[in-house]
Amino acid sequence: MAEKTASSTVSIPDIKEILTTGMQFGHSTSRWNPKMARYIYGVKDGVHIVDVVQSRQLLMKAAEVAAEAAATGEVLFVGTKRQAADMLEKRAIECSAHFISERWAGGLFTNFDVVKRSLARLRELEKMFEEGVEGRTKYEVVKMKDEWKKLDRLYRGVKRMEQLPKLVVIIDPRYDKVAVREARRVHVPVIGLVDTNTDPDVVDYIVPGNDDALRSIELYLSVITNAVKVGNKGKGVNHILKDYSGADVKLVKKEDEEIEEEEATPTKVVKESAKQTKSASGKGILEAVKDRADAKKKTK
Repeated sequence: MAEKTASSTVSIPDIKEILTTGMQFGHSTSRWNPKMARYIYGVKDGVHIVDVVQSRQLLMKAAEVAAEAAATGEVLFVGTKRQAADMLEKRAIECSAHFISERWAGGLFTNFDVVKRSLARLRELEKMFEEGVEGRTKYEVVKMKDEWKKLDRLYRGVKRMEQLPKLVVIIDPRYDKVAVREARRVHVPVIGLVDTNTDPDVVDYIVPGNDDALRSIELYLSVITNAVKVGNKGKGVNHILKDYSGADVKLVKKEDEEIEEEEATPTKVVKESAKQTKSASGKGILEAVKDRADAKKKTK
């Protein structure tokens, strides 16, 4: 029977439920990390069997940590394994958390101040695509879409991230080792589903278990997702995901007519003034010639 954690309302599956997911099956005995020995129950048919009693206890602890982190900040889900990427993205959106499901962008954490410029550019492009692109040709819009594709592939799940998250949730710390390394460097705690071939010391909160079986991953993510929802109370990241690569973009012409109209009046005044001056000056010369001719006649 599922049990609720002491510090939250998150339900933790019982041992029987965990066993049905295959979370207990590790890797073959020839592919293991000796540091995982304390989490291994035994061996069956050349495969290490994970101690699911410890898995459940540590999953409960991870859920408490996730709830506390989500209550004070944002959470990032990381899982670039092909078989789990869609599942992770769906769960992250469900609990209003950031996510990386395609590829970890090097420097996302360790060079975050620079990465924030790329995030801002991605948001700027999407805003222009929505409102209309002003003063650009169709060719320029195509180039803008190409730029958007590159940025979206890397940052679509973190484009609204303004600061480093309070916690990183990873499916396979061994597969996404760069993400783990960067998180540790900037002191962001990591929760990880750790199989028997992985070093458990690289994560802060380990959940021993099968990181390849989809049902095992689903159980792990569902518990953490519920914990994050309890923590942030639905006030996390508001994801707006749209594919602009084939979307019609409105081209907006620059409104120069008003400027030309405003400039026309003073220009017209100057021209009229010049014309009048020329006319007046021309008239003055004629009168002067006439007066001089009259003066000569009188003298004679």
